[in-house]
Amino acid sequence: MSILFQLVIRNTRLYLRDKATVFFSFLSVIIIILMYVLFLGKMQQDNLADNFAGVDGIDWLVSSWIMAGIVTVSSVTVPLSAIGTLINDRSTGVLNDFYTSPVNRNLLALSYLISAWFIAFIMVGFNFIIGQIYVLSTGGELLGLLPTLKMLGAIIISIMSFSSMFFYIALFMKTANSFSTLATLVGTFIGFLGGIYIPIGVLGKNVQAVMNVLPSAHSVTLIRNIYMEGAIAKVFEHAPQEAYDSYAYIYGLEVNIGDYTMSSLALVLSLVVFGLIFYVLSVWKLSKSKL
Repeated sequence: MSILFQLVIRNTRLYLRDKATVFFSFLSVIIIILMYVLFLGKMQQDNLADNFAGVDGIDWLVSSWIMAGIVTVSSVTVPLSAIGTLINDRSTGVLNDFYTSPVNRNLLALSYLISAWFIAFIMVGFNFIIGQIYVLSTGGELLGLLPTLKMLGAIIISIMSFSSMFFYIALFMKTANSFSTLATLVGTFIGFLGGIYIPIGVLGKNVQAVMNVLPSAHSVTLIRNIYMEGAIAKVFEHAPQEAYDSYAYIYGLEVNIGDYTMSSLALVLSLVVFGLIFYVLSVWKLSKSKL
């Protein structure tokens, strides 16, 4: 276990040492913040103000919605960036040096995955703290102990699920350029796939059907329902159920597959199964090749 620990520390230090990699892993988050500040936040606030004139908590609701999206985006992009250490080691020949050492190859592979989990949890946790400070500054309230624990659980599940997927994909990549292309594509589209740039409810039925089966939608919906619980209770306290149902449908607080609306437990299970599938595929891939 000491070897595994040392490898995890080594991979973590390599990631943090590369300031450009750290920056680009948060590029999607930065873009979302800029879009929110420039026009997305204002558009959503105006729309809700028209429907809920005189209701307190609109700013809290909007800021919680966008911050939940940012947490989700970083739980995808940060582990992807962290797994890039594997690609760099392969392209520079460092991996061949490890092969000649007595380190077990499965243990070596596990070290890359665990370091991605660790890095992502620290970075996403930092995003969560900053987001809570921002929500507080807009007149909202901090999450209580139980919702915070639920958030940490949702973050961990999301990170592990997406890390497993990206690790499996990375096993097929040989060069840093190919991995960089993947990171660029994911960073570009994650805001759309998570229904952050454009609320999923305003899209066409066919597009919604595709997005609702993706793990990104499951992750962001799970996180939003926890993050926004207090704001939703305040804004919709005296509103009819139809008002909340309409908001939840448009702004992605529910995942509908056909006529079935997924519960929070179903969202958790889908992410766990998704992560396990790619973990098993990674183990199978590793058994058939070097790494």
